[in-house]
Amino acid sequence: MALLQNQFLFIVGAPRSGTTWLHRLLAEHPDVAALEVELSLLKYLGDWEVRFQREKRLLGEGRSKHGLPLLYSEEEFLAGSRQLAELGYARAFQGQVKSSHILDKHPGYAFHIPTITRLIPHCKVIHIIRDGREVAVSMMSAARRLGFGADEIKGATRDWARHLRAARTYGKELGPLRYMEVRYEDLMEQPEVQLRQLFAFADLPVEDAAIAQIVDAHHISKNQVSGGDTTLNELRESPGAIWRTRLSLVERWTMERMAGDLLNELGYSNRGWWALGPMDRYRMAWYSMVQKVRSTLGSAWHSARTPVVKRLEP
Repeated sequence: MALLQNQFLFIVGAPRSGTTWLHRLLAEHPDVAALEVELSLLKYLGDWEVRFQREKRLLGEGRSKHGLPLLYSEEEFLAGSRQLAELGYARAFQGQVKSSHILDKHPGYAFHIPTITRLIPHCKVIHIIRDGREVAVSMMSAARRLGFGADEIKGATRDWARHLRAARTYGKELGPLRYMEVRYEDLMEQPEVQLRQLFAFADLPVEDAAIAQIVDAHHISKNQVSGGDTTLNELRESPGAIWRTRLSLVERWTMERMAGDLLNELGYSNRGWWALGPMDRYRMAWYSMVQKVRSTLGSAWHSARTPVVKRLEP
């Protein structure tokens, strides 16, 4: 298992949070081997382990007699998964990795950090976090332009919150020597400072001049990645301009109801952020009341149209 002895770095984060940009920045280091595509290898293996553990639990409880736990112990299953990871990375890099570090990223890895760390115990995880309101704007824009991702505010909010909470929960169990968080906004505002800290965390020595060159080469004005929405570029210079401009009142109100506590916890917002003007609260109070009336009438209409099935006496 020679390849898995390399120092692995994994980038996680919600979709549209800057994972691709951060991946490209770190991949510029001469001691880092990285692919420009999302291999998704450990997401496959993570999904398999979730199923294996579920079937093992059901088997132990006597509720099922199905699945691979009938054939393999947990240690054997883990060894097989590790072998698949070795073979997959070896093929991806054509069996020629001369770098000391291997870099891989996928937003879905946020849910599989426990599996990743069992397969590669010495790996390190970097979690990039971005304001969920901007993430939602980017997700919905990508759905319209590129045809993937959540295309409405509820789905976008849910995806952001789920990825972020999973990565933080699992990551903090690793401790500060193996898990690091970086804010997208800090990376935009102070790229050289943040990149220096990231390379130090990854045990990758680098000169300041090299960092400056990397930052310059990957500035958004020169190299916009992951199908970024260029119509948002002028708004990026002003904090909050993207979500203030692109999220409607109903979308802001909905996101507050779904993930306002998380936005507050991360320091991105305060209570009531969604109301940009004095009339917004009144509008949404009326909107909420109308929605409740519609829901009640809809339920009554459905009940009225549902045929009553009489119980047949024996």
